[in-house]
Amino acid sequence: MATETVLNAITGKETFATQGERITAVYPPTFCNWRLLLAVAVITEVSVILVGLGPGGFPGWGWFLTASVYVQWLALFCAAGLCIVSGWTGRFSSDGAWVFSWLIVLFLAMVFSFAAWLGAAISMPGAIQDDVGMFVLKNVMAVGLVALVFFRYLVMRARWKAELLAQSEARVQALQARIQPHFLFNSLNTIASLVHDDPENAEAATLDLADIFRGSMRRADQLIPLRAELNLARQYLDMEQRRLGERLEVEWRVDDLPLAAAVLPLMLQPLLENAVAHGIQAHPEGGKLTVYGRAEGDQVVITIGNPLAPQGYSAKGHGIAIDNIRERLVYAFGPRAQLLINRDKEQFYAVMVVPYVEHSDH
Repeated sequence: MATETVLNAITGKETFATQGERITAVYPPTFCNWRLLLAVAVITEVSVILVGLGPGGFPGWGWFLTASVYVQWLALFCAAGLCIVSGWTGRFSSDGAWVFSWLIVLFLAMVFSFAAWLGAAISMPGAIQDDVGMFVLKNVMAVGLVALVFFRYLVMRARWKAELLAQSEARVQALQARIQPHFLFNSLNTIASLVHDDPENAEAATLDLADIFRGSMRRADQLIPLRAELNLARQYLDMEQRRLGERLEVEWRVDDLPLAAAVLPLMLQPLLENAVAHGIQAHPEGGKLTVYGRAEGDQVVITIGNPLAPQGYSAKGHGIAIDNIRERLVYAFGPRAQLLINRDKEQFYAVMVVPYVEHSDH
């Protein structure tokens, strides 16, 4: 029963019982990450301040300094232990991993507190008023309570991020469900028209179409190299050029792009579709679509330009793709990524900025 109570306190099963299968299995993070260690240090210091400002009032700067040094070393010791045993947590279920981590924290707090009491008894007799049992018990209870609250926060944060990802993937799928039937219909008609007159081009179009739909099946959060995303974008525009003929002119200026940069899949195709639908098809004579990219310091900048639609022309879906890509960029890269739109008297521009992170193929 005690283990079940701890488990409920960490994972919030009672609170989230109505969600059923939607509850995502969340494992403890590795405490080898400096950001997580910084969070541990901040939470530890806040705990010291709250204890110091208890009913007895502030006990003085000497106590505050001593308590801060002791508790920070205790927290660092526990975090280092969790870092060392992080490879073992994967052998448990997600619930078991959290309980195992919490028990490890209690054990490490007990070991550290006993060693601290013993060291103080030898070097500074009388500095600690409590006997060894009471001193260790107080420390273990305090560390256990803070660890419960911190672990609970980590679970809630992980589930919140998972929920954002699920919403992002659902919107990507909804966007693709809206795009694909129309695009598929046009592409199949194009291929059918090429079969007799240009069978080689028809075969190439069929392969391009297969690659495009294979790319749309990737997970929304799985980063891919920019090289793969550009290839998919070229195949998409090749399909549109077969359909629109001379009405669609494409200018690629991407030689300065770092092809190994990590990007989200299908972040260019919706923008290109918008450019074709609103900037090319809206004009009887067509127009030029420009894809321009370069590296700027620690950022990758890609600009897609197309002619403005004629006055009074309207088409649905323009804002859906832009809003969706913005949300995906923020989730994947945080505030360092953004999608800007701009226009002048003749052109519409979509400017995508992402941090330059090299993609790992492993």
